[in-house]
Amino acid sequence: MALSGLYTSMAGLETSSERLETVAQNLANANTQGYAAQQTEAMALPYAGDAPLPGADVIALGENADTSDGPLEETGAPLDVAVQGGWLVVQTPDGGQALTRNGHLLQNAANLLTTASGEPVLSPSGRPISLPQLRDLTIAHDGTISGIPAGAPGAQAQNFGKLMLAETPTGGRLTPLGNSLYGLPEGTAAQPSASASVQQGALEGSNVDSVKTMMQLISVSRTYQLETQVMGKSAQTQTELDQILMT
Repeated sequence: MALSGLYTSMAGLETSSERLETVAQNLANANTQGYAAQQTEAMALPYAGDAPLPGADVIALGENADTSDGPLEETGAPLDVAVQGGWLVVQTPDGGQALTRNGHLLQNAANLLTTASGEPVLSPSGRPISLPQLRDLTIAHDGTISGIPAGAPGAQAQNFGKLMLAETPTGGRLTPLGNSLYGLPEGTAAQPSASASVQQGALEGSNVDSVKTMMQLISVSRTYQLETQVMGKSAQTQTELDQILMT
């Protein structure tokens, strides 16, 4: 029985350790633009085999992102966009796709529209968006980009591209890739959203609730401490039982 308790405590301790890392990561990114809080999920499964031990094993299912919107901050910068109800789609270095809500966009030396970390932003056709130097640049709620070419002062404003606004994938996990980028579930591609919109001149902040996350950190830390104590007691009990059996 003591050995069973030791195994169960070890499984719980591993899960609590992962939860501690996740909560600490969330707290560290409470002020990161477009960051989606991570959640560690786990489930209990009975031991299997010919002579399974009583109790259960705890299986960590990995991290999943909280996809709720974060607070908006007005910046006034023409290439800053806050996405509500969806995601921007960017191209990863391997040619794949990733999602982000960090709308602090830039125009690089090749005139491509990119994220602050350099990933090209994609259009609804799945191609990187290339823009000339523009005056009076406007990004509409549906992501349409328009403006007046800098070298044509008397010209009328015209459209030069459109941001792809994607819906949150269903039935799969978003994988954190760093820099507020999230990988799509395996075997899926970004799907256009009919309800997402953007607000020009604003950025979405992290959706981490700092107070709630600090309370989670305290709670998980206490759980970790208790599980450590249970492991120690289980090991002590097993040692005493072995000594009794050997006498």
